[in-house]
Amino acid sequence: MKALLLDYDGTLALVDEEQFAEEYFFLLNLFMVDRYKVALDHFEILDCVARITRCADGTTNNYDRFLKCLSDKFSKFDWKGVFESFYASEEFDKLRKLVKPNEKTIELLRRAKESGLLVVLATNPIFPKSATEKRLRWIGLSLSDFNHATFMENSHFCKPDPRYFLEICKVISVEPKDCLMVGDDDLFDGACTSVGIRYKPVELISKDGKKSLQEWLFE
Repeated sequence: MKALLLDYDGTLALVDEEQFAEEYFFLLNLFMVDRYKVALDHFEILDCVARITRCADGTTNNYDRFLKCLSDKFSKFDWKGVFESFYASEEFDKLRKLVKPNEKTIELLRRAKESGLLVVLATNPIFPKSATEKRLRWIGLSLSDFNHATFMENSHFCKPDPRYFLEICKVISVEPKDCLMVGDDDLFDGACTSVGIRYKPVELISKDGKKSLQEWLFE
């Protein structure tokens, strides 16, 4: 084993994803009304996320395709500026209260690095780098804690597309068979098995508590 891939939501971070999404769109709408005097239907954003997930050809990164989708719907906005301003705002920071660090998984990350493994933040790349950096700070981490991290600008696919995992392997120069993915979603994270990456559900960290982290990583 040469690389450990870790999901964010539900793995490194303890978060009710449904509540987070509901509050996220509520705060984004408040931001839009305050800054741009317009209400935004969150289903339009979800539609663009669905499109970048379904319609990926590997040539254009997720962020550019997402922004183009929104621009096709609402051409009068500079959508990159909108989202960068939102992620830098106090409104976005209000979501921090919904996110807690998963100390067991963070300890796994640290032990993996001590063991000489490459560690990848393999979070579904539907947030740009600025938001990903901030979400990591909420749980006491930073991009420097990882050898590689996926976000919209450097990714061309989304989970559960198997090409998402192959792209990571190519970037870190590690064969799929030498990687382990830890996540909380058998569909999105478990899709890694289709390309030969081992998968372990995050709850096994607690269930295998009697094992040393070294044993857990390398068994």
